[in-house]
Amino acid sequence: MQITETPQTRTEIRIDKAPVSRLRGVNLSNVQFGTVYSDHMLCMEYQKGRWGKPAIKPYGPLSLPPNISALQYGVSVFEGMKAHQSPQGDALLFRPADNARRLNRSAARLAMPEIPNSIFLDGLRALIDLDRAWIPRAGEGALYIRPCFFSIDESIRVKPAERYQFVIFTCPFGAYYSTPIDVLVTEKYVRAFPGGTGDVKPAGNYAPTFLADIEARDAGCGSVLWLDAQNRRYVEECGVMNVFFVIDGKVVTPKLTGTIIPGITRDSVITLIREMGVDVAERLISLEELIAAHHDRKLTECFGTGTAATLSHIKRIRYRDQDLVLPEVSERKIGPAVRERLVAIVTGAAPDPYRWVELVA
Repeated sequence: MQITETPQTRTEIRIDKAPVSRLRGVNLSNVQFGTVYSDHMLCMEYQKGRWGKPAIKPYGPLSLPPNISALQYGVSVFEGMKAHQSPQGDALLFRPADNARRLNRSAARLAMPEIPNSIFLDGLRALIDLDRAWIPRAGEGALYIRPCFFSIDESIRVKPAERYQFVIFTCPFGAYYSTPIDVLVTEKYVRAFPGGTGDVKPAGNYAPTFLADIEARDAGCGSVLWLDAQNRRYVEECGVMNVFFVIDGKVVTPKLTGTIIPGITRDSVITLIREMGVDVAERLISLEELIAAHHDRKLTECFGTGTAATLSHIKRIRYRDQDLVLPEVSERKIGPAVRERLVAIVTGAAPDPYRWVELVA
């Protein structure tokens, strides 16, 4: 098993341990996503042009006034990542430096200051080391990690902020999508538009998607298939996931045009599919192409990728009065194979030739 060991910590981190763990009585292999939170969180403040010292403290409420600009204007960004337990019981992180870089890219788009990568990564490692008992056993789930970064300026003026709070908290879960899902193509709403923030992760990107998601569920579907804002023709994302299609034995996924999240899982899946000797094209994919491919029985697979979901199969695409029903997962070849390969790497069950996985020592 080739795993990158944790670099030596360079950041001074104050640690205040919780007097009693809340882990007792929690079945880590059967926890619903986002319902139970671990014992500790990392906190750090920015003011007067510099970051203070990070501190790990018991997970709990933050005391904030109602006029902070994060609440008023959505000056807030976040990331999503996971820790896994290896078959040997080690705590493993997957591509954490990529999450640090993406968080800073999101922050830059909202005129927020940069979080030094060393502070982000050292604080993250210390937090996971302290709460490693919360990571489900290998093959039974993961520990989801949520870094968030937001303004705490007490101001309702519309301007970049001067004070910020950075927090990392974690939560264990068993599975995000446990079964293949149906998706509804929405033409009424859009997720992102050119020149906007669709390719980064501000908090404000997500609330406007809720209504479309409710309407999809009312139509008997589990999620939304998003189209581009200008033409309402080209597929962009699936719910909160990047999306892939297998057409005539080749894989296609929407290209990154500035309105799509450059997913870390997406990038990993593309690498693994190419390793399998399968062609992957990153290009525009129209609904007309999908419908024609389904009619010709060339559309054989569809799946979404993301941090929480890893790789989730899609069994039906509903567009207006048409249902594009895909073959059973048992009949698919590419999606199941690449998911198995990716899970084996991130959990330490298979060698990691890409140096994606880091051991939290």
